[in-house]
Amino acid sequence: MSVKRSLPAGIEKYAESPLFTAGKVPESLQKLHSTKVGTYARLIVTAGEVQYFLVGEKTPVTTIKVGDEFIILPAEEHYVQVTDDAEFFLEFCR
Repeated sequence: MSVKRSLPAGIEKYAESPLFTAGKVPESLQKLHSTKVGTYARLIVTAGEVQYFLVGEKTPVTTIKVGDEFIILPAEEHYVQVTDDAEFFLEFCR
């Protein structure tokens, strides 16, 4: 399954994460977590693939590939799984 999302009008980037590589993805991103209320995140993949899961789901909502991005909704409980060659970063928006 693949889900396409976009940022609402007026939402702008205010911060950016470092580039995460497969061996250096924080454990906290690979466990259930969420963004803050009112904060969106744009997940941008620069190598490999990132699978995005919602709380309680066994199959990914989407798989984000090189050149793709995915919008994480405010306070949405989720986690990611990455391929061995994955590289990605997050842009935080509000």
